[in-house]
Parts: sequence; C-alpha cells; structure tokens
Amino acid sequence: MNKKLLIITLIFFLIIIVLAFITNYVDTGRVTTGHEPKCCIKIVSYDGSKVTYWGLGYKVIRYVGLSPNEPYENNIGVKMGSWFMKYELPEPDSTLNKDHSFFGKVIESTNTYIIVEPNEGEGERKIADKISISLEKNNDALYEIGTNVKITYHDNIMESYPAQIKATKVEIKSADNFEILFKERQKTDSYNKKYAILDKTESDKYDYNIYAYNGSVNIRIDNKEYSLKQVLTENKITMNEIIEKANQDERNGKIKVEMYKDGGSILYKYDNYAIIKCHTLEGNRDVYIGSKDMSINDLKI
Repeated sequence: MNKKLLIITLIFFLIIIVLAFITNYVDTGRVTTGHEPKCCIKIVSYDGSKVTYWGLGYKVIRYVGLSPNEPYENNIGVKMGSWFMKYELPEPDSTLNKDHSFFGKVIESTNTYIIVEPNEGEGERKIADKISISLEKNNDALYEIGTNVKITYHDNIMESYPAQIKATKVEIKSADNFEILFKERQKTDSYNKKYAILDKTESDKYDYNIYAYNGSVNIRIDNKEYSLKQVLTENKITMNEIIEKANQDERNGKIKVEMYKDGGSILYKYDNYAIIKCHTLEGNRDVYIGSKDMSINDLKI
C-alpha cells in the first residue's frame, strides 16, 4: 500500500514538473515576443498600475501605461522570473528631457532662424560661441540684431559651426531675476530733484528719455547691484523688460496701477517707488522712476 502511494505521489509530482516545464516554455515564448502569458493566474494590484501573472514555479510582473485593460504591448516594463523574483520600475533619470537654458545676444536674424552668442559666464559659451536656433514656421516674432534673449532647449548641443540646438522657447529677456532699488533723495544730496538717467541722444536703443525723480535708481540683477544707467547702456536689461515686469506685477495683484487721461500714460505704484510711463497725445513717451508718492503732476510735462 505504501509502495503504491509512493508511486502515485511520484507520478503526480512528475506531472506537475512536466506541466511546469511546458507552461514555462510556452509563456517564455509569449513574453519574449511581446504577448501576454496564458498559463497563469492574473492578479491586478490595488491601484491598477501593476499586473502579476502567477504560473507553475514562475511569475511575470508587468507595469501598465494607463490601465490593466489596455493592450499588453503598451506596458512600460515587464519581467519574467521565479516566484521569488522582485521587480520594480527604475527611477526615471532626472537628467533626461530636462530643460536647459541660457542668455545671449542675437547676432544674426532671418525669418527661419537666429544665431545667438551666449553671454560670458554661460556654460554653453564654453561649448560654442555661436548657436543657431531654427524658428517655427509662420513665426511672427522679430529678433533684431543685438536683442537679448533667453533660450530654453532639450537634448544636447549639436556640434557644427555654428552649433545648433532644438529650442523649446525663445524669449526676449535679459535676466530671470531683477529688482529696482530706489533711494529717496535727502536734503543734503546735491543732485536735482529730477534728472536724466539716460538721454535718448546717448543711445540708439531708445527714442525717449529715462528720468529719476526725487531719488537715485539702482537695479539688482541676479544678486549683483548696478546703476540703472549702466545696465541700460550695456544692454544687461532693457527698459521694455522693466515695464513688462511692472505689467506682470499688476496682473498678479502685487502693485496698483493708475491710467491718466492724457493719451494713456500709466503710473505703476510699488511700496517704495513708482514708475510713470508717459504716453501723451503730444507724443511724449518718456519714463520716470521716482518716489512712491510721485504723480504726473509733479513732473510738469
């Protein structure tokens, strides 16, 4: 009796081993050719992101893209091994598809591409002194020679001359971070209450004058402080960018704005200074940066 039971047990285990071999062979072939295993029990994880197929002595772990009901070939990771196998998706490489950016100056401009010279201190400058950027079809932006731009791109810089990149964004921008630093005029200060920071005759970039009123004006760019005249003449930043930032601050509710009925002059009121961008019917387009209580009536324009 015991001998008969032993034979039956051996036959049973032999059948299991043969079935395990056959099913493993079949499912290995299916998995390696991108097909779902069939000789298994299918278990879906609670959150639906992982499917485990349990076979005789083996298992298949599959990570799905969107849903466990989507086609098997849409998986984002699959592995076959023993019951004791552990398989987790690797952490994504943070360097892949990462945005890179640099500031530079347009030195050549056409309707289909621009060539930019990276600023001194930019990492891209160590790779290439000129970088060509293709512009999208039907591009309406005009990038004049000398324009400061911020270039954002994926992937690597392609080695050629000039070098090339695939830009995801081209912005007319000189710096990410800048702040106006206004110091009110003291009685002991010798300069006039109103004086020109930059006269339009001093630069071909501006057809209007830029004034200070009742104080002096500096600017902090990326934690470095300069006089406003220096950054404007050296094209480290433009007056248009300063006005655009004021418009953005108004849209974000950071400052208050008043518009005069003289053709469209605007007063931007910050906590410790104010900016007036003139736009009169007579054609005055001058800009004033002054004390926080400055109004257009003070300027006598």
